Amino acid sequence: MRAGSLVHYPLHRSLPPSPSASFSRTAPPTTFSRSSFASQPTSRPFRILGLQQVAIGAIDKSPLSNLWTNIFGIPQIGNYKSEKENVDEDTLQLGKKGSPFAVEVDLMMPIDAEKSPKVHVPSLNHIGLWVDDLPKAVAWMESQGVRFTPGGIRKGASGHDVTFIHPKGDEKNPIGGGGVLIELVQAPTEVIDAFTEGV
Repeated sequence: MRAGSLVHYPLHRSLPPSPSASFSRTAPPTTFSRSSFASQPTSRPFRILGLQQVAIGAIDKSPLSNLWTNIFGIPQIGNYKSEKENVDEDTLQLGKKGSPFAVEVDLMMPIDAEKSPKVHVPSLNHIGLWVDDLPKAVAWMESQGVRFTPGGIRKGASGHDVTFIHPKGDEKNPIGGGGVLIELVQAPTEVIDAFTEGV
């Protein structure tokens, strides 16, 4: 997704023989390819296209900015400030400029640390995922029991329509983000086209 070569992780590891192991290794390991996943039928009316952003919070974003901008060399492309959302954030871009698969890195601090939302708690505030059809994705996920945060679909800091999956499920909607806030972001045409061409 980012500039540079992709890293492929093995789906299984070879284990050293164990005297207590009583399993057979006669069956070959299962291997998967992108085409085998793509050919499987699904009723899911949307696609997750990739990682759109990673948002990191701190009581003071200066040390974060030093690490990500000065040490890592990732350029800042904007700033967003909202009293309502209690956030002052620097927006960085990880990846080649102009690439539809560049990843946004948001370095956030609260305007008032005593008020909510507390964008610095937890430090990894949320991740954002590109979605090709956000309204259909939300409707389908809700029908599957996914819990969303209040507010519905609205414009995000970067101008895209967004909504958030709650970190935790509840009795009515038991599926949450496993402790992680997940932002779903409506992908623009260039991201959808680039993903489709790469399939």
